[in-house]
Amino acid sequence: MKINLEEIWKTLGWPVGLTVVFAAILGLFGVSLDTVLAIAGSMIGAQLLISLLIDVLKWAGVVNDGTAGKWSAVLNLVGIVGIAVALGLYPNFDFPALDASLVVIAQFASLIFGFIVQLAGTKRVHQFMVRGLGITAFSGSTQLRYA
Repeated sequence: MKINLEEIWKTLGWPVGLTVVFAAILGLFGVSLDTVLAIAGSMIGAQLLISLLIDVLKWAGVVNDGTAGKWSAVLNLVGIVGIAVALGLYPNFDFPALDASLVVIAQFASLIFGFIVQLAGTKRVHQFMVRGLGITAFSGSTQLRYA
């Protein structure tokens, strides 16, 4: 897969010079941009959490159609900066252990989000069947009909 940096910068609204400044600042702290990007690219748990967060925010109406790419770019940039800071402050930081934890968190959060979506969907289907189709609804004490 070929990475188009020009498109990424355009999505971020980030000038090329800012990347050079970012790489230079990392160099001052003895951190290689290549190392940061290699770690960021291998952090599957972080990628899962970012994707899930964007999906949850879309479902909640916070992220509008067509803007998910910008959200993803910004959240991934925050992750890259976090990795760079961690490498600068704690060069022996255990990123694989962190990523393994993030994978478990993302799996659990996906399960919870799926459950919430399922509950909301079930309620809407019930409302459609009762009100839209005129099917009898039952309660503990009475029989209701919306038609």
